[in-house]
Amino acid sequence: MSLKFRQLDRKSRRLFAIADLCLPAGLILLILLHPASQLERNWLHGVAGFLLGLSITINLSVLVLARRCRDAATQSL
Repeated sequence: MSLKFRQLDRKSRRLFAIADLCLPAGLILLILLHPASQLERNWLHGVAGFLLGLSITINLSVLVLARRCRDAATQSL
């Protein structure tokens, strides 16, 4: 499926931008921070995993929304 960024509505573009910020934030946390204790390491992995999961979830939901909008537009014709 080919999805062009400019074909999306304003809400979908904003969600894509949020997802594009969450992905590198989660990866940078894992690369740059080196916790001293196991508790800090667990918290770091939890926050990084949450950000990565949030990015994946938002991207998939935007794709579903875009498909619904495209299907609704073709049905109205």
